[in-house]
Amino acid sequence: MPSNTKSARLFRLPDQRRNELCDLADFIANDHFANRRIEPAELADKKGIPIKFNHYGDSFDGALEHKAGRFFIYINLDRVERPSSPRARFTLGHELGHYFIDDHRNALCSGSMPSHPSKCEFESRNPVEMEADHFASCLLMPATRFVAKAKKCSVGWQGIQTLCDEFGTSRTSTAVRYVSLNPRPCAIIKWNTDGYGWKWLSTSFFAARLRRTIEDTDRIAIGSATAKALSGEEPGSRGFFQNGSIASAWFPCIRPGTTLDVILIEEAIPIGRFGVLTLLYPESGSLPQIDW
Repeated sequence: MPSNTKSARLFRLPDQRRNELCDLADFIANDHFANRRIEPAELADKKGIPIKFNHYGDSFDGALEHKAGRFFIYINLDRVERPSSPRARFTLGHELGHYFIDDHRNALCSGSMPSHPSKCEFESRNPVEMEADHFASCLLMPATRFVAKAKKCSVGWQGIQTLCDEFGTSRTSTAVRYVSLNPRPCAIIKWNTDGYGWKWLSTSFFAARLRRTIEDTDRIAIGSATAKALSGEEPGSRGFFQNGSIASAWFPCIRPGTTLDVILIEEAIPIGRFGVLTLLYPESGSLPQIDW
């Protein structure tokens, strides 16, 4: 994992590939679960793929194995906690991605890609794992349904939690999907237990040149929402910390007092041993339109 002084960015798949995977996931979701929540365990059962839940330590979340002409999914309860948890659902979606994505399935069947354990929810930078993560996200949270619900939710972690409950997804995967689909301008930064992990920016932030964020935990404001979450404080009944901030505190390229140094709402939520998620969004609801 990256340290708090080492830059670590979340590599993005090419847009064409992302769109192909989303189209595939959308088709499967609408074909099998047109008017209800997507259930990855039910989908695996329909395809005749047994799911084996067991304890495997901290080595992986899930694995798809091809053996004697059949596929098997293994889910690690030491990392997903229980078979019905949001992380377990995402892990199942990830492993189903390896099955439904032709290149992945064919490679497993031919033996050119041996069965391998996966760490899910955007922990891996292996393109094959990233494709399966993206498939899982699109499968569990189909774009049209997700955006329609997101536009009705309040802004910030409170709204994202509503979406988590609606789609049966984790805070991490839901926040990434939210930022990716850009129903409102926002950015998400993941902090591991030993420092910066990765970030996702909505297209609104990217277009406004709010792109490079701070990556050193020493630069996080003392007493801020993120600092409190990283220190292990309990967030109270809401489940997250919140405070006002400014863009220049998070984006080094922004000079204090300039047009883009807008007021941001900073919300931070602990996600247990997986670290902390910081959500940033403009207090006004929009970012300035800058003529570059």
